[in-house]
Amino acid sequence: MLIDTIHESLVNGKGQQMVNQIDEYGLYDFWKDYQLYLSNLYAVYGVNNYFSDAVISYFRIKNR
Repeated sequence: MLIDTIHESLVNGKGQQMVNQIDEYGLYDFWKDYQLYLSNLYAVYGVNNYFSDAVISYFRIKNR
C-alpha cells in the first residue's frame, strides 16, 4: 500500500477505506512515514492539518 493512496482516501473523505489501508500498511510504521510524506508535499501548516485529521479520523472510525 502506497502512502499517497492512503492520503488520497483521507482527502476524498473515504475514512473507512483509509483505516483499512493504514491497517494493511502497518499501523505502527504508518504514522512516521506519513509525517515524512506530508513534510515533502506541504508547508508546516499543511502537514499539521492533514496529519492531525488522519490521526483523529483513524481512531474515531476504528473505535466505532
